Amino acid sequence: MSVSDELLARYFKGKCTPEESLSVINYLKTIDELPEHLLIKDEWDDAEDALISNEKSDELFASIKKETIIKGLRLQRLKILSAAAIILVMLTIGLFSINNRKVATASLAKNIKGKRTEQAQISWKSFVNYTSNNQSLELPDGSTVKVYPGGELRYAVPFIKNKREIYLKGKSFFQVSKDKKHPFVVYAKGISTTALGTSFTITAKENSSLIKVELHTGKVWIKNVPKSSGTLAFSEILIPGGELVYNSLRRKVNVLNKTMIVTEKAKQKEFNFTQASLKEVFQKLKKQYNINIIYNESDVEEISFTGTIDLNQKPYKIIKEITELNKLKLTRTTESYIISK
Repeated sequence: MSVSDELLARYFKGKCTPEESLSVINYLKTIDELPEHLLIKDEWDDAEDALISNEKSDELFASIKKETIIKGLRLQRLKILSAAAIILVMLTIGLFSINNRKVATASLAKNIKGKRTEQAQISWKSFVNYTSNNQSLELPDGSTVKVYPGGELRYAVPFIKNKREIYLKGKSFFQVSKDKKHPFVVYAKGISTTALGTSFTITAKENSSLIKVELHTGKVWIKNVPKSSGTLAFSEILIPGGELVYNSLRRKVNVLNKTMIVTEKAKQKEFNFTQASLKEVFQKLKKQYNINIIYNESDVEEISFTGTIDLNQKPYKIIKEITELNKLKLTRTTESYIISK
């Protein structure tokens, strides 16, 4: 809104109509201060037809000038304070955003670094038995494996995370350390055998379509790992003495739950034992080889043996293999074999 100097002069001389006065009042509310040429004291005093006395005129002039200047200062101060507040808020938001980005970036970098470190720490180990004899291997969790000739094991290190996993080719005997929080799983030719703490033997030869799992102690859960919709799905739990044979070519599963059996072949070529006590095994060996085997019955009463013993081997080799498998000590003298814990 714009008001002419003439109208302002008439307003201050009291010669405006009510409508003109209202326009001037609204105009004065929108400006910071009056133009200098309108605040000259002499012109104000020389105005004719004034309706008020000289004292009142001076007082009115001083009051108008004071209010006009104060109003301008207040408006300028308000504008400065508003601008300062806006700048402060913008700086605060900017700093907060920068800090958040720094924290987020640091957190992201830390997570990425942690993941890279975790991935870098994981490595694969493999063990292959290239010899013609069985070889023993101790896993990081304390479990032991007897790897038959041609057998191969692969596993990730660290070994224990969510579960203990082994990949097998060939034949191996497993003596599993108990750990309910970390299941022990062996994968072989499309089937998985899960145990919490037990002993079993798996045979999965490359040139055969048969996969055999023999349970010696405890329990195992056996299932296949389907590769296609046409694959036979099965899930079996074996009890001690049980045996599962899976024919991957014919897609057939046979499960046998055997009782404790000790058989001796004709011509005494070998002994076959299934869940036989070590005491019974040692008695057979003593009679077959006419040797003296000394042991404390309390040390072996809870240990069983499943396997085939070739009687063409020397007795020391047979007894040594049995004691190593069951973590027993063997001392050989000229007259006896002494077995202890």
